[in-house]
Amino acid sequence: MKRLAFGIAALIVFHALPAHAIDCRKASTSIERRICADKALRQADAAMGAAYARILKASQDPEIRAMLIESQKHWLARRDLRLDQEDGAENADDSDAEAPRNNLLAAIEARTADLTDVSKTDPKLPRLIEIANKQRRFNAQFTGGPFAGYRADCDFLPSGNEQIYTCLGTRSYQNKDRVCSVTTDFATNALYTTQTVADVVDGKLKTIATCGDENGNSPCPGGEPSADRRWTLQPAATVNASGTSTPPSKISADLGEDEDSPWLRACLTDKSYPLADPASDGSKK
Repeated sequence: MKRLAFGIAALIVFHALPAHAIDCRKASTSIERRICADKALRQADAAMGAAYARILKASQDPEIRAMLIESQKHWLARRDLRLDQEDGAENADDSDAEAPRNNLLAAIEARTADLTDVSKTDPKLPRLIEIANKQRRFNAQFTGGPFAGYRADCDFLPSGNEQIYTCLGTRSYQNKDRVCSVTTDFATNALYTTQTVADVVDGKLKTIATCGDENGNSPCPGGEPSADRRWTLQPAATVNASGTSTPPSKISADLGEDEDSPWLRACLTDKSYPLADPASDGSKK
């Protein structure tokens, strides 16, 4: 959504400041107090704050800056929710006493690494900004529309004894009245990816075919024909609502680069796909 320049400036002032390093004189939450009481955590938080300030200065694009601000706000919120284990740390066995602190330190350092990562082709270009620019270029190949965009769902997920910040969610691409989506989610300690083909009918989405999730669909077609790998066709599928009240983001570096896969290009450019051949992955034979 486009905003006036002064609106973006106000947004940055209002939202960016809390995402910088913690002012330990004003530490109010238990996790802030934990960070302030530990030298290594305090230094890591300061480094993350400095990295965040640098990446904001690296782009004058209002949409990208708003994306970066929202991403950092969300990371901080999930950190406070998932890694605030002060009470558990106090009651833990001696062997586990350092685990919450070490997990928090690792999470802050990993976030700093994401904020400081740079393009392989342009060391002056932050990687997160590069991803956003590539997403724009990829989507510019198609008409776009109200259903196109990204819905990131980022959280700390369990990985052994650690909590790893992971961004899943849905990428939706629109070309005229065809919408093709890829959704990745986490359930029962596993990742699932669903591909969906839909048409826009009277301003709403009508599902045409799906594949690949854990809800009874067949695995998505691969490079070689297989009776087990095919689209689940749903010609009489229920017409879906036109979407949630919040429109998808037009860019989301948290979800990474778009994958220019054969099925996606076929889905967006060939109205007969995948109905004509449910076993096809979109590759031209």
